[in-house]
Amino acid sequence: MTNDAQREPAGLDRTPSQAAPSGDYVDHLIGMATRLGKALLPLLVLYSVTALIYYLFKGYVAEFHSDSAVKNLLAEEVIREGTYFPHDWNYVNGDLWVLFGQTFIIPFLPFFPNGFALHGVSGLISSFILLLSLWWTSGMVIGSRWMRLFVVTIIGGGIYTLMAEHLFGQVSYGNVLFLCTLTLYSGWRLLESAGRRRFLLWGGAFAAITVLTFWGNPQRAAAYDLLPMLAGIAAWSWGRSDLLQWRAGGRRWAMSAELRRALLVVAIMLAAAAIGTALHAYAISQVNNASGAGSARWLSFDGFLANLKFTLLGILGTFGAIPSEGTNVMSLHGVYEATRLVAILILLVLIPLAAMRFLNGARPAARMFAGVAVSGMLLFVFLQVTTTTPDMNGPIVSARYMVPSLVLCVFLVAGYAEQMGVRRLSGALGWGVLLVLAASFLHPNNSFSRIYRGQPESIHQVQARELSRRGLSYGYATFWNANVVSVLSEGQVKVRPILLQNGVPLPHRHLASNEWFRPSAWSGRTFLMLNNEERASLDRSLLAQLVGEPIDTFTIRDFEVLVYPMNIAERLPGWNVARTRDGSLAAPLTVLSRHQVGEFEGTGSGSGILRAPAGPSGFLHFGPYLEVAAGNYELEILVDVPDTVQAGYVEVASGGGRAILASAPIIGPTKKVSLAFNAAKDEELVEIRVFTNGKVPMVLRFISLTPAGKQSSPATLPAPAPTSEPVPGQPATSAKQ
Repeated sequence: MTNDAQREPAGLDRTPSQAAPSGDYVDHLIGMATRLGKALLPLLVLYSVTALIYYLFKGYVAEFHSDSAVKNLLAEEVIREGTYFPHDWNYVNGDLWVLFGQTFIIPFLPFFPNGFALHGVSGLISSFILLLSLWWTSGMVIGSRWMRLFVVTIIGGGIYTLMAEHLFGQVSYGNVLFLCTLTLYSGWRLLESAGRRRFLLWGGAFAAITVLTFWGNPQRAAAYDLLPMLAGIAAWSWGRSDLLQWRAGGRRWAMSAELRRALLVVAIMLAAAAIGTALHAYAISQVNNASGAGSARWLSFDGFLANLKFTLLGILGTFGAIPSEGTNVMSLHGVYEATRLVAILILLVLIPLAAMRFLNGARPAARMFAGVAVSGMLLFVFLQVTTTTPDMNGPIVSARYMVPSLVLCVFLVAGYAEQMGVRRLSGALGWGVLLVLAASFLHPNNSFSRIYRGQPESIHQVQARELSRRGLSYGYATFWNANVVSVLSEGQVKVRPILLQNGVPLPHRHLASNEWFRPSAWSGRTFLMLNNEERASLDRSLLAQLVGEPIDTFTIRDFEVLVYPMNIAERLPGWNVARTRDGSLAAPLTVLSRHQVGEFEGTGSGSGILRAPAGPSGFLHFGPYLEVAAGNYELEILVDVPDTVQAGYVEVASGGGRAILASAPIIGPTKKVSLAFNAAKDEELVEIRVFTNGKVPMVLRFISLTPAGKQSSPATLPAPAPTSEPVPGQPATSAKQ
């Protein structure tokens, strides 16, 4: 079958003056505008490409953050461990990053320092794939090549800071979008392929892309690819011919060739999805993963109404259409902001109009594109409004989930404007929206405009330079001030993410490697870098008891840097696991010991007990996510329970709580509970949970973990790990999705 874009009605690619040569003044103006636009388009494309490259290699550094830096650091861990899915890495929300930014950094790491330049190379490759996929797919709904190039250039121009961040900076949803568009394009070509060779070619491409998307994250792939594609295939099939035909001779209904082809494509996609899901299930079982945004919950009806408002706010904010509070309405900038707000509101009105036109049209390709774009948009608006998927404390940032569908809907409206022309009101409004979006190149809040505005030096660039100047190579800071400095310093200063619990640093294992927090990772001076707010929550006296006084202290703008003569991971509870002579894993229960109910009783950094009164139920102890070698172990706990009742239970869990290795009830009175369990692999993260049902008071006195066959001693486990680890009954959350 021929390409639908080539079968467009002959008049569609004509200018209005060519399509209806009336010779009047309006037609003359339209023709002049069209010719001028086509003449200027190459310059717009050149500017867009130049601004994009500048943004990726220099302009984005002002917004570069630790989530963006993760792709560099994950690539480094892939090389270090020699496996594409590093065992020590802590994934979040089931995202395996099968085809992501780190993929394009790995080949360069043996030859170049792991710095911001490699992040730019990764972004450039991702951007090329994204824009190429949009070019291919746009032909399904837009007839003329110059119009397709115009709209792709608009998207490639960044539009607004948040849109540029999602598509080209961090590339988080740029990656999602190009996988979605490649799925759509290959699926369409498969549906309309003529001949066995083309069918096998496009069938293989379609299946491979589907396997990759589901291998990375089946839940996300179902939402962005499978469900919209099913809607798109249904739209493609509808209206081509009678889907079921009555065979009088055989006295039966028979499927049309189009319906058989559509069902075959659906079968290929479902089979590929099943393979990808199986690969994901196997891979995720071999690595560390914490659940988060995937654990969505329904909201109340009042929550629906609140989120509906926030969803609209998020869409407007993503396009930079929210006027700055306090701006003079009658100023030039105020008029521009009003125009931009009206344009995006018109865009939202035109999306359903364009969808209805294409879904009722004769072109199967356009129907399929509209089906995918609109169903995807409706799905994510539904999730935004009715579930806890978005964090509406930041509705504009949470609108990132809708970015892929919003971009496709821009192409849908562009195709609609092309068909309707400027003589009809809806067509003229569509063209107006596209021109306002094209003017985003001049928007001061579009990151791409830094190519002519310049940019200030970021605080993290200052930190990387100053830490390196002082000869510091390894240290710790909170998440948003850690990974970013590691990459900006090109690996010369490695800063590992921590959080503060009870005034003391603990590892933040969110999108990080467990190796970073082992004392063996670094020998020599280390530093702790904290901003003003973090310094206020630091318990300096307790920290001094644990690791000693710093040998140097200095500031970098609003950050204080504490320098220690050794790696503080050697002495901080919950970081290092000391072994006693009899083989037990020893460290006292301290004020850092984690619990949902009850209180710690003790002083300073010394050992103590955990006491819970009757009434509240919950975990009197959980954590500490201990790294143990593969083998058999024996756990003993000593608890005080006043009556002969079942007061709770003790269990050993691993894999972020997904696997229960052993469990036993706690029945009073004072009781020593013993458990035997097996750690299946080296450095398994093991968690000890002591649960009280609240029927009677409970006191936890010690926990002893000993390799099988060794004599136990009343030694207790280390203080628990950071809050980024899974908490019983509470999903671990991402700092930024």
